[in-house]
This record gives sequence, structure tokens and C-alpha cells, in this order.
Amino acid sequence: MPWDDKTKSSGPWGGGDGENGGGGKDGGSPWNRPGGSGNGGGKDLEEQMRRMQERFRKRGGGGGRRRGGGGGGGANFGPLGFLVIAGIALLAWLSTSVVMVDPGQQASVFRFGKWQTNFGPGLHFHLPAPFEEHQLVNTERREETRIGQTMEESLMLTQDENIVDIQFSVFWKVKSDAPQNYILNVKDPREAVEMVSESVMREVVGKSLLQNVITTERDVVQQEVKEQTQSLLNFYNAGIDILNVQIDKSDPPQQVIEAFNDVNVAEQDAETNINQATQYANEVVPQARGTAQRLLQEAEGYRDQIVADAQGEASRFEQIYEEYRKAPRVTRERMYLETMERVLERSDKLILDSESGAVPYLPLDSVQSSNRGGQN
Repeated sequence: MPWDDKTKSSGPWGGGDGENGGGGKDGGSPWNRPGGSGNGGGKDLEEQMRRMQERFRKRGGGGGRRRGGGGGGGANFGPLGFLVIAGIALLAWLSTSVVMVDPGQQASVFRFGKWQTNFGPGLHFHLPAPFEEHQLVNTERREETRIGQTMEESLMLTQDENIVDIQFSVFWKVKSDAPQNYILNVKDPREAVEMVSESVMREVVGKSLLQNVITTERDVVQQEVKEQTQSLLNFYNAGIDILNVQIDKSDPPQQVIEAFNDVNVAEQDAETNINQATQYANEVVPQARGTAQRLLQEAEGYRDQIVADAQGEASRFEQIYEEYRKAPRVTRERMYLETMERVLERSDKLILDSESGAVPYLPLDSVQSSNRGGQN
């Protein structure tokens, strides 16, 4: 040992039992710290520094090195750490070029804000941002826009200068063949559909009668509004497809609903009376026409009969005249006898021809039966 007994007893810093011993005034500490006792002060300081170095190593990832024999340790990534960070950043940048499109969706790709193409369902790739970007659009979702929830929207003027209260719904979706128009040309699609359809409905109602709008021509109004709304949205390249227009309510305003109902009742009564009169006319007119036709046919038959009788009598007269011209006396007697036969055939008297002349004969049976009939 390089130290003698005195040095050994006093420690490496010369403490010992001498003047500067561990229990002396200076405390035996190389840093002149009071309160040291023997050789314990130096060892405690080294132990504290060692612990501090271990703490710094743990905080720095355990890869630090001692500098100057007692310095603290720090993190040192090195070239490999920087390559890992750069690789992660590169993958994150390249991930912006991957497009996963679900069924029922379309992805529109834009290069510096200019549309390039559309992607259907599936996995697709394009240039990473900021060179190209994409936006997903649901082209199969059915949207509904209700119009007429407020009085300003629902009250409309008809052609016959009446006011009608209309509430209707517009069903629409994004066109699958032009989602880029929906993205670029429409700022608020729901508001655009609402404004266009309301304007078209006011135009169609303004060309229709009130009675037709609320009763018989609702389907016609719905179809016309759908077609005109679609045409106007196509003109604006909105990329919206109108599926259907449905009128939920079409009534007169509440302020005049009672008077309007009275008018409807009166019109229905008038329509009922007209139908009844038409039914009666349909029954009577055919009967009258049948009766007239029957009378006409009877008159024609009577005419034909009279004409035929007249023609027969004329022909008979001509024949008699011809016979009379040939034998006047015989013809006169024959005519006399035929005439008397026609006259006397309805008489009850009998005339007997005898040598003294014609004697009238009155049958007693007929006279007695007529007398008994009179007495009864």
C-alpha cells in the first residue's frame, strides 16, 4: 500500500485523527463540506454522481456514453434513426395517393384543382398530394328536400287568381356519371334543389286552375314540375338527378277554407244534378226516338195501304167501266145489286121479293129479344 499507517488511518484526503481528522473542524471532506464523518463524505458524493449518470442514460434510451469519465449520457439516433423517420414520412406522403371507394360511391380526382377522372368502387391510385387530390361522393343515397314548411313558401297563386297552400317533397340523388359537376358547380345542393323546384312549382301552378291543382291534375302537376326542375338543373350542370316530386298537401288557405268548402259542395250538387239530368235525357231521348220511328213507320204503312187501295179501286173502276161500255144494262143491274147488298147486310130487316114487289119483313124473335133487353 502506498500509504503508511498514519495515512491509512487518516484516509486518502488526510483526515484521520490529526488536526484535520474526520471529527475536526474542517470535517475531513475534500469539498470542505461540514458534517463529514470519517471516510463517508467522499464515497457519498461519488455514489450520487454515479446515480445521476445512470438516470441520464435511462432517460436518453440507455445508449449514452460517459464523457470525461463522469459526464452525463444523451440520446444519439445516428444515420439509421434519420432513415426510419424519413421512411415513415415518405409512406405517409404516398398514402395520399391511395383511394378506397366503397360500393355506391364515386371518387373524383383533381389535379391542382382541375378535374381529371372518376373512380368507381374498388382500390385506385393517383398522384400524391398536392399534385392530385380526390373527393368521395355518395351517388346512391336518396335525398329528400321538403318545400312549403313556411307560409312564404307554401302560398301560391293559380291561373284563376286563387291562392293555394302547397307542400311538396323533392327526392333526388347525385348523378353517378357526373359527380364532378356536383362538386364543382353546386355550393349548397340542398338549397339549389329547393330554390329551383319552388320556382318551377310556382310557374306550373300559375298556369293551372285551383280546382285542377287540388283534385284531378295533381299527378300532371307533379310530373311537369319534375321534368322542368331536371331540365333547369341540367342547364346549370348541377350533377343532380331528380327522382320524384310528390305533393303532400294542396288546399286553399285556412282563412277561406270554409267558404271554399261551401263552393265545393255547391259545385258537387250542380254536378250531381247535371248527371241526373243527363241520365234522364239518356233514358227519354231513346224512347222518344223509338216512338217517333214507330209512328213514322205506321204512317208510311197507312200511306202505302191507302195508295194501294186507291190504286185498286181505280183499277176496279176502269174494269167496271170497260164492262159497262160493253153491256150498260147488265152492268147497271149488277152495280145496283152489289150496292144494295153492301147497304142491307148491316140491317135487321129482311126484304122478300115476290111477284107483288119487295115486301119488308121484320123478324119477331129479334124484336122480342131487343124489348126484353130494354126492360131489363
